[in-house]
Amino acid sequence: MAIAEAIQTITVTIDGKEVSVPEGMTLYDAALSIGAEIPTLCHETKLNPVGVCRVCVVEVEGGRVLAPSCCRPVEEGMVVKTTSERVKNSQKMLVELLMADHPTPCERHRKTGDCELEVLAERLGVMNSRFAPLAHENGRDTSSKVIDVDHNACILCDRCIRACTDLQSNDVIGRTGKGFSAKISFDFDLPMGGSTCVSCGECVAACPTGALTEKPLVAERKETANRVDSVCPYCGVGCSITYHVEDNHIVGVTGRESPVNNGRLCVKGRYGYDYAHHQDRLTVPLIRKDGAPKSPESLDHPMDAFREATWEEAMDRAASKFLRIKREHGSDALAGFGSAKCSNEDNYLFQKLIRTVFGTNNVDHCTRLCHASSVAALMEQIGSGAVSNVFADVGLADVALVAGSNAEANHPVAATFMKEAQESGMKLIVADPRKVPLARRADYYVGFRPGTDVAFFNGMLHVIFREGLENEKFIAMRTEGFEDLRRMVADYPPD
Repeated sequence: MAIAEAIQTITVTIDGKEVSVPEGMTLYDAALSIGAEIPTLCHETKLNPVGVCRVCVVEVEGGRVLAPSCCRPVEEGMVVKTTSERVKNSQKMLVELLMADHPTPCERHRKTGDCELEVLAERLGVMNSRFAPLAHENGRDTSSKVIDVDHNACILCDRCIRACTDLQSNDVIGRTGKGFSAKISFDFDLPMGGSTCVSCGECVAACPTGALTEKPLVAERKETANRVDSVCPYCGVGCSITYHVEDNHIVGVTGRESPVNNGRLCVKGRYGYDYAHHQDRLTVPLIRKDGAPKSPESLDHPMDAFREATWEEAMDRAASKFLRIKREHGSDALAGFGSAKCSNEDNYLFQKLIRTVFGTNNVDHCTRLCHASSVAALMEQIGSGAVSNVFADVGLADVALVAGSNAEANHPVAATFMKEAQESGMKLIVADPRKVPLARRADYYVGFRPGTDVAFFNGMLHVIFREGLENEKFIAMRTEGFEDLRRMVADYPPD
């Protein structure tokens, strides 16, 4: 069946315009498709709609009440108004009631001017609410090292809850209390800093008001900060990020939409930037003082052994030492060690320096050092030293086996895709001597003894062959030396 035939479309009329949209589409998305603007507070495109705030209501002809457009699916022949007086009056009243208890300006609006509630209130002309505020008892929570919580600014839109649960799969944020005393809570109503929160900051990114804001780690982020697109410098996931830079200082980091991370970040990517401005970071070259001891125990401070130098002096000193070693002991007395933290272009130039200027092939890289065995095995088995799939493909799998990896600690954003897939019905098997955090979500956890991982996999193959579970067609088309493997694992029963 052709794709066009498979998608059923229906016709609706929105603000006098007739439009054909896919069956099952929400009124909100249908309205956006013709350029209509519907205000929202609880709705966010990456999150499942819940219809909590009711600001996105529209008038459906024949309907008894206004309908939340983010949740209501389109129906054939529907006639919808998004800007009728009834709709406008409802939106104004809802926003004005929220503004009555909202600190103005809230922390978010004061810093960046993008509190969605205050922007919407100004647009609707209800910044100064007619209603008297009620005294809040929930107050502030400053226990987290990186996030401030202001319950007074919270509108209970649940965006932080859904971001924590649906996007990051951390399940830390919920609600507690009833009625006016209801508030967001962390675990069993603990302070945020004392909960199981991993400080990924997804809740801050989702929050539409100043209820959740980032603490300034270097300086406050302002509207005037320059935005510089980059890639996270930490692990190998390669999350797309945007640096916010002011006065040559990084003042914040936000996730950028890309197929790699879908805008998600972890605590290292979002908050691990203050080291760039740490007081102990070297900003000028240092040269050891003549006669200074190389043992730090004999010094009050290790830096006492060095003096500041110009770049020209430092480069000349390094070049002359290298040349002397090369002249006295030959090129192979020199070596170079590259870094995964540098770009491909930087590493290319580095190995060119070692090979053509130093005159030696003694050049290595940290990835080869720590992954030598896995790279060799991958090269031998599949002809490439790299992985064969992007980690997001776990969402397409029926079963995933995670072995020898503490993904939540080492590659937290990649782990979110694994957790998301497991919650969507994928079977997750974790095999590791340690009971890593991901094992809590596993359908099956195998805690094999340290050093027996090869025996474990051979035992799995033994059972697969013994019970005839192999895919013979795939094996015939894609593999070599299969019979040798079958004979070898015959001696590896699981026990």
